[in-house]
Amino acid sequence: MTNGILVTLAVGFAGTLIGAVSAIVVALIDRQPSLAATVDAHIGVLIEIYERTIGELRAEIGRLEEKIDYYEKTISDLRDHIDKLEGKIDVLQSRLKEASATAL
Repeated sequence: MTNGILVTLAVGFAGTLIGAVSAIVVALIDRQPSLAATVDAHIGVLIEIYERTIGELRAEIGRLEEKIDYYEKTISDLRDHIDKLEGKIDVLQSRLKEASATAL
């Protein structure tokens, strides 16, 4: 009779162990989709942040390009003005030389 009880307990324990392992496996399998959904959500948020950052960087690049164009035009205008002033200086220096030569 002792053997019959031990066999029954062993079979019951084995069945319980198989049931517990099966429950754990099912829980892990059921958890996979929610984990995947969470990862997908995080990736979606990261993509949105990167898109927003890229948009902001493109806008900043546009503003900087406008400033560069303005500064290049200003530099060009200043160079033209410097050329005119150098021309006037040359004229004044030649007049001064003429005046010095006629005064002597």
